[in-house]
Amino acid sequence: MKGEEKNQEEHQKDLEKKSNQVEESKVYTEILSRIIHEGEEIFKLKRKAVFLSACIAGLEIGFSYVLVCTLYYLLAGSIDESIIYKLFGFVYPLGFILVVLGKSALFTEQTSVLALPVLNGQRSILDLLQIWGIVIFGNVIGGILFVFFIGAMASELGLFEKETMVTIGTHILDHSYLTLLLSAIAAGWLMGLLTWLLNSTLEALTRILIITIITGTIGFVGFHHSIVGNIEVFGAFLYSEDISILDYLLFLLITLLGNGLGGAIVVGLFKYRIFESNHAKD
Repeated sequence: MKGEEKNQEEHQKDLEKKSNQVEESKVYTEILSRIIHEGEEIFKLKRKAVFLSACIAGLEIGFSYVLVCTLYYLLAGSIDESIIYKLFGFVYPLGFILVVLGKSALFTEQTSVLALPVLNGQRSILDLLQIWGIVIFGNVIGGILFVFFIGAMASELGLFEKETMVTIGTHILDHSYLTLLLSAIAAGWLMGLLTWLLNSTLEALTRILIITIITGTIGFVGFHHSIVGNIEVFGAFLYSEDISILDYLLFLLITLLGNGLGGAIVVGLFKYRIFESNHAKD
């Protein structure tokens, strides 16, 4: 009798384990389906609408830059500069919260979203490159406009000086090309994970917390985000003779490449391959 009861308990545990695995698989599939659907809806949008949305994202992400520069300006000379750079992580998320919750088209937030319909066979690589190009161009244009906007009024409002913009941009550039690339891959990886995590919940406060944790980590560690970095480096280029247009363009190219690799390959490809492997097993 004891042997039979033990067998029944083990059988029940096996059933519960299998049930949990099935439930986890369903949740994983649901998240993946949501992201693919979201990506497909973006592909269906008119290109003009995508471009305008991308421009808005480039402008909105600038508010992270405003807080970063203001924080540096207020604390410079009071505490060690290396600590100030770490404190950026606490103000860095604002622009991302505005962009993500406002559903504007941000390249790094949509990298894996747009790559998944391609991996799923619904869109071609050419379709992907075309819409990426539109989003990137819009983000960059929006960011450049924001630099002119904030550069003209920051000093008058007592937020920060043009020298602050130069210092921030110079600090961003003060790395080897390899470090920039690897750092950008890490930032793209985190942004891809952000997309995945956001599709696991619809609760607004939870989504804000997720955005804050992920993007705050990027700001705290100092990983290179191409769209925020575009604003930071262009601001320095605009007001410094030591930073050339080539410095700016190389930085932008390297970080865009790194962010794209991190979001599309590390997250989009790996997450999708997990799904494919599990599906094939079934």
